[in-house]
Amino acid sequence: MKIFRRILLGILVILLIVGIGFVGWATIGAQEATERAVAVLQENDVEREDGQLVFRPNSPTSKGLIYYPGGLVDPEAYAGTAQGLADAGYLVVIPKMPLNLAFTGINRADDIQTAFPEIESWVIGGHSLGGAMAAEYAKNNVDSVDGLIMYASYPANYEDFVDFPIPILSIVGSADPGSPNQVAFYDAISDSAELVIIEGGNHLQYADYSFQKDDGIATISAGEQQSQIIAATIQFFDELK
Repeated sequence: MKIFRRILLGILVILLIVGIGFVGWATIGAQEATERAVAVLQENDVEREDGQLVFRPNSPTSKGLIYYPGGLVDPEAYAGTAQGLADAGYLVVIPKMPLNLAFTGINRADDIQTAFPEIESWVIGGHSLGGAMAAEYAKNNVDSVDGLIMYASYPANYEDFVDFPIPILSIVGSADPGSPNQVAFYDAISDSAELVIIEGGNHLQYADYSFQKDDGIATISAGEQQSQIIAATIQFFDELK
């Protein structure tokens, strides 16, 4: 029994060390926003509460976007795109995910919708891992969202989104190494989806953060890529019933 207890204690200690290490890696390893995003935050009246960012429009519509950030990316990195959409009249809320990983907070959209009852029509979307988790939320909550936007993203199971009851927009950068999978997802669901390809856009420039491993080389600037993302998103909102 003593040997068994020692073995069990040793396993628990190892799991604790691994858990602490993972939390530290996920927290410290998050990609921070660059000066470009920080400048947007400083120049605009962006609300922050517990890491969540709220971009309120000066001339609001009744529509809003819940934007799940990519894995290990600081929500502040998406300030440029979010502010552009707010300037067009749409509320944008970017939640802070536990450990900076969207799969730990898939249902954050529930609290956001409750907190902003003035919004009559919600779209949920996300970048990369955030988009995949936004898709999971939309799949299980089709009655509470009116659209899904995949920013450089695709879900684990394409079949779940064939003949989907709400419209889907997939935005793909041609220089993104993940673009073949993103286009394959669109091809599988094209009857209920729309595809926008940003020529020369890569994975990193959906936001403003410092590094994206194994990314393609963009042939357009981050500003130009995000301008096209904003335009495609606004058009998607305008076409919602």
